[in-house]
Amino acid sequence: MNKAYPFWLKGTTILFGITLVFVFLSYGKFILMPLAFSALIAMLLQPISSWLQRHKFNRIMAILTSMVLLTIVLGGIISLLSLQLVQFADRLPEANQKIQAISSDLINFFEAQFNLSPNRQVEFLERGLETMVDKSGQYISTVLGATTSVFTTVSLLPFFVFFMMYYKKMYRTFLHKAVVGKNKEIDTVIDTIQSVTQNYIIGMMIVITILAILNAIGLWIVGIKHTLFFAVFAAVLAVIPYIGIIIGSLPAIIFALLFTESLITPLAVIGVFAAVQFLEGNFITPNIVGSSVSVNPFMALIALIIGGNLWGISGMILFVPFLGILKCVFNQVEALKPYGYLLGDRHDYQAVLADVEDS
Repeated sequence: MNKAYPFWLKGTTILFGITLVFVFLSYGKFILMPLAFSALIAMLLQPISSWLQRHKFNRIMAILTSMVLLTIVLGGIISLLSLQLVQFADRLPEANQKIQAISSDLINFFEAQFNLSPNRQVEFLERGLETMVDKSGQYISTVLGATTSVFTTVSLLPFFVFFMMYYKKMYRTFLHKAVVGKNKEIDTVIDTIQSVTQNYIIGMMIVITILAILNAIGLWIVGIKHTLFFAVFAAVLAVIPYIGIIIGSLPAIIFALLFTESLITPLAVIGVFAAVQFLEGNFITPNIVGSSVSVNPFMALIALIIGGNLWGISGMILFVPFLGILKCVFNQVEALKPYGYLLGDRHDYQAVLADVEDS
């Protein structure tokens, strides 16, 4: 017979558990972040590895081959973007001249509109620069720390990915031994998580490809140079929900402002990204990725904010699919199904409304 616990005790236990999760995620990010990225990559490569094993590759060779293929693809994309970036860097002296001209126009504007002499404006600028310099040490230290963390994570990823794929069956067997009598439920949860994660990653890759093509077409029509770099950069940042496309569009907009003679081109660039954002938010992502993760936008936004505060950009990328995985786990456990419903999207809500109307 199940014992009913008072609401205050259940609520306190839930809040305490959430607090422990936050502490664990915050202090354990040095190892959790590389493990999380490795798990996503391992799930992405697992179908390729399985296909290779069915074609007479042994397990080790299949895993290594799938990792090499991924490295080649990423290396090719990075090489193309690097060529575009080098061409863009060659135009920096021209950008410097443009910035000086804009600065001169701004000085004249403030002098005419607000009666501020150039010397007074320079004085305000120097004060701002002094404040920036005072805090620059902290910013540089943060950037260096983040850069070191990135290199450490990248160097560990291949090893983590290999061992996660190699010992995949061992982890499932461990869960069978740890939770006796629940083998069927465990297999269902694991298979669902793997399916959702693979669909999410593949879906995001398709979305990024479509967005890159649309961005490139739009920027080519507008007449912006270095189209490939700006198009792919904005498309890749689209993996960060809601704000990624905005941040990704800034380089192209700034480039248009610096290297064109009128405001029509920058406005056209903004129009291109606005149109792509509309298509992405209303048609592309909902139809390709939405069915895979199936998390309502409000909860996705909360996950985005929490992930950004706990793990930075990595958290903004990882926490939304993790929320989808958490929803799948909740839906498989009877006592946690209400929480899975809370995380669900509008289709789950409409299904419940239909059941209520039928009854």
